[in-house]
Amino acid sequence: MITLIKRLNENDWQELRALRLKALQSDPAVFGSNYQKESTMTESEWKNWLQSEDAAIFILYENTTPLGMTGINVDRDDPTKKTAILWGSWLEPHARGKGLSKIMYRERIAWAKKHPTIERIVVSHRASNLRSKRAAQKHGFLFTHTVNKVWTDGIHDENMFYELHL
Repeated sequence: MITLIKRLNENDWQELRALRLKALQSDPAVFGSNYQKESTMTESEWKNWLQSEDAAIFILYENTTPLGMTGINVDRDDPTKKTAILWGSWLEPHARGKGLSKIMYRERIAWAKKHPTIERIVVSHRASNLRSKRAAQKHGFLFTHTVNKVWTDGIHDENMFYELHL
């Protein structure tokens, strides 16, 4: 499997939209958003996701076919801009369990290390998402706490948080 990861820019908004909506339909239980909300987003809203100096969205490809996506951004709730949040990771079902999360984590951590203010990265996952748990721990993230949450599918489940200090 030949893979490439690319950071998207505003010209890639349609590719982001297509893959993100596919992910939200395929695995709605693992996201903090939903297809209904994001399918109504405008072109400018998609482009805004890709224009910020405090965010990066990547797509992972097999040759030229998108396999998955992942994102990182400075935490909007941290006025010091020292915290980044990993979000939106998704892989096509046939690409899971093949170690591709390593590429996604590597790119996001590298982006965070180059950012002028980020000192730590936080990632969270639904308690039942054991693949996300293993991936976070494998990449050096340490468990910090849980928060009870009602997910977009209406189910109550814990949100597990981990962090990595740079």
